[in-house]
Amino acid sequence: MIYSLPYVSLILLFCFFSIYYLNNTENETKKRVISVTCVLVFVLFFGFRGFICDDWILYYPAFQKCTFEYVNFNVFSYNAKWDFEPGFTLLMCLCKGIVDDFHFFVLICTLINVLLLLKFFRSRIDNIPFGLVLFLSFGGYVMSTNLMRNSIAILIFVNSLVFLEKRKPLQYFGLCLLALGFHISSLIYFPLYFLLNWRYNKWIYLILFIAGNVVFLFHIPVFLKIASLFLGGAEGQLQVMLESYTSGNLAEMKTLSIGYLERLFTGILIFCYYNKLMEVRSENNVFINAYICYILTSFLFSEFSEISLRMSYLFIFSYWILWHDLIKCFAIRNNRRLFLSFIFFYFVVKMIGSTSMITSSYDNVLFGAKSYEERLYIHNRNSKD
Repeated sequence: MIYSLPYVSLILLFCFFSIYYLNNTENETKKRVISVTCVLVFVLFFGFRGFICDDWILYYPAFQKCTFEYVNFNVFSYNAKWDFEPGFTLLMCLCKGIVDDFHFFVLICTLINVLLLLKFFRSRIDNIPFGLVLFLSFGGYVMSTNLMRNSIAILIFVNSLVFLEKRKPLQYFGLCLLALGFHISSLIYFPLYFLLNWRYNKWIYLILFIAGNVVFLFHIPVFLKIASLFLGGAEGQLQVMLESYTSGNLAEMKTLSIGYLERLFTGILIFCYYNKLMEVRSENNVFINAYICYILTSFLFSEFSEISLRMSYLFIFSYWILWHDLIKCFAIRNNRRLFLSFIFFYFVVKMIGSTSMITSSYDNVLFGAKSYEERLYIHNRNSKD
């Protein structure tokens, strides 16, 4: 619990500012001040973080040896000198060329993520503090601490959705290509141009939602069959990723968990308010379809926890918009307040569950952070336990 205090405090602060923002909807100056304050707090908290969670174990040594001589833009081969995608590799080398400090690189990545997130929110979520609460509660904490490459790729992609909605393929595929430069998983975004913008019948949504739940609840293994069908002859990085994520024992598939209840509850609410969500936002068909992709990738691949997590996170952005719009679907004001109170409480509980490990112990380089060697020792000691 003690490791969760900084993160819970951050969530509570943003929740407070969300309510304050709602009470000052007519005062544009106060709204701007609140939004800017929250963004600055976010950057200070995550941009100047120490060695928390796990990703730094991979990226810190890579940053230390990073020079342009090591850059290799062969995305599909692990036999090259450099293991990362070209966009991320170039960004790392540029940052090191400016300031040879890993924490400066972390700050730049955080600033990129914040700018991309705010651009995505600009035309979709007016209440920036609430948007940050939704972001952190649904994937944003992990993206901001443990998915440096994936987070940039995902946030580049979400900004391509406006071009999907306007049917501008060149801009859409251009941004997907840019996202691919930061993480190879962005390959999955390319065919979605032809799928996400369709408005499917709500009963088709229900059938797909039920199918995903059946696969999960009855532990029906489907991932390896799908992977073998599409990647059976793949070589290089794709094959290495497939083997690394599926090696070892099958993941323990816990049927009843907070995460499952969250997905079940969200899916039912979306079905119940399907038509209303379309009225609230005309492009919600894109986010409902993305949520179905989230459910299917999460449930169909649940036999391997790492694959399920990595794939489903590609569509976690659907939560940020749909939960924001679900509040507007309640016609009675008291029901809105009750729902808002419930989700704020749930977000705090979820954050506690996500940050209770010692590897989440927060420190900040501005106020003194443990060294790489100290955190590596702590990480290795506790991982063995």
